[in-house]
Parts: sequence; structure tokens; C-alpha cells
Amino acid sequence: MSATTRRAGWLALVAVGVVAFALALFPGVATLLPVASVVAWLGNDYFLLGAFGGVALLVLGWMVARRATGHVEQAAPPDPEIVPDAPRPGERVDDLLGRWPWHLSAADRDYLRERLRTAAVYDQLGDGRSRASARERVESGAWTDDPVAARFLADESAGPTVTERLGLALRGDAWTQHAARTTARVLVEAGTDQTAGGDGR
Repeated sequence: MSATTRRAGWLALVAVGVVAFALALFPGVATLLPVASVVAWLGNDYFLLGAFGGVALLVLGWMVARRATGHVEQAAPPDPEIVPDAPRPGERVDDLLGRWPWHLSAADRDYLRERLRTAAVYDQLGDGRSRASARERVESGAWTDDPVAARFLADESAGPTVTERLGLALRGDAWTQHAARTTARVLVEAGTDQTAGGDGR
């Protein structure tokens, strides 16, 4: 239903209602209209009020029907913004740690070590050290008491012993993945300890 048609319908309904109430409440209004002739023609003044009421109901019914069957035009909402999925910082690390042992290339092993080494440096920066001091502690292995994590990230690491390699192989594990998991656990525990200490201050 257009705005013009809707406005005209409401005006007609209001006009009929005003006339009907004026005739009922203000007898003087009847002298301005040929009410007597209409009543004489209808035979009873109740028929006149009924006629006005019927017209009002017809107008109201017509407007309701038009509104129900009319086409409502609404502005289409804009397409929602789609944010592309960004890989989590540790997603590739998780993938490499979940691979079958001994299926890591040299590049994969270097990536794991450098990724965790960077995380360890940031952990040391959180203790108030300078970047140079933090990197030196990680490269020397002094950043943690865990021997596996310290050796894995050390700049000049001798790597695992033959006994360690044999023990890991018997458990179906590889040194790089074992050491990376241990280092990640140490970093998580260090971050948890820092958070607990900060909450207690």
C-alpha cells in the first residue's frame, strides 16, 4: 500500500468517525446537515448511526486488507562483513608436533626451534630484561632450569645423547618433537607463574 493511499484511508476513517461522534454528542450539529431528511428517508435515526458505523467498518476493513496483501518494500540489509580466518600463532607448531616422528625436514626442525626461541626471548623480556640480555640467556640455556628445553634452544647445543635418542625411539618419539613439546610446556608454566605473581601484587 502506498503512503498516499494509506493516508487517504486514514483521513476517510477519521472523517466518518468525527461526523458520527458529532451527531451523537452534539445535537446542534444535526441542524447543519440534512439529517432530518435522511432520517425520514431511512425511517429511524438508529439506521443513520448504523450507516456511519458501517461505512467506518468498511474503510477500516479495506485498509487492513490492503496492508495484509500489499507488498512491503524494505531496504535490503548490507552483506555482513566477512573476516578471513587468520592462522593462530601456534598453528604450524601444533601441526609439526602432531606429525609422525622422523617425518620432519631440516626446515621444519629449524622452524620449531626458532619459533620457540622467539617465545622464550619474549618470556625473558617480561621479567624486565633487555632484549640483548634476554636473547643471551636463551642462547646460553640460562633462561630455564629444564635441561631439555635449555639444550633445545641453546645456540651451541650438543643435542641429545645416544641413550636419549634410543629411549625416545623405543617410545615412538623423536628428539625434536619431544624437546619442542617440553619447551612449550615450560613456556606455558612460566607464563602462568608470571600471571599468578602479577595477580598477587
